[in-house]
Amino acid sequence: MFHISPELRQIQSNALCVYDTELTEFINRKVQVLKLQNPEPVYTDDEINEMYEQLKQVNITETLKREQHKQSLKSSATKEAACVVCHKPVSQKVKQYCLSNKNFNGKIYCFDHQKTIPTRKQSV
Repeated sequence: MFHISPELRQIQSNALCVYDTELTEFINRKVQVLKLQNPEPVYTDDEINEMYEQLKQVNITETLKREQHKQSLKSSATKEAACVVCHKPVSQKVKQYCLSNKNFNGKIYCFDHQKTIPTRKQSV
């Protein structure tokens, strides 16, 4: 079980941050849906152990390295974003919109160039 102090659970943010209760609830809901959809187990015990080992290997446990990692995430989140076509700076709101839009494939476009990207429906 994950643990975080209750007052921190109330923090609202647009950052990519998942709190223990959210993650636990998501996992529980996902497991229940998968059980309904697939009566057979989705993963074997060996596959689960392999995933656990992979997560364990990439986990940053060293305090200094963990802090550096956090700072690097913060600086990249606040870095000025620019259109990949014309390199015109865009606002954080435009950046978030582009990154959340599957049609843009993780790329950031200014307002003018967003119109030139074919949507999935158009490309079919």
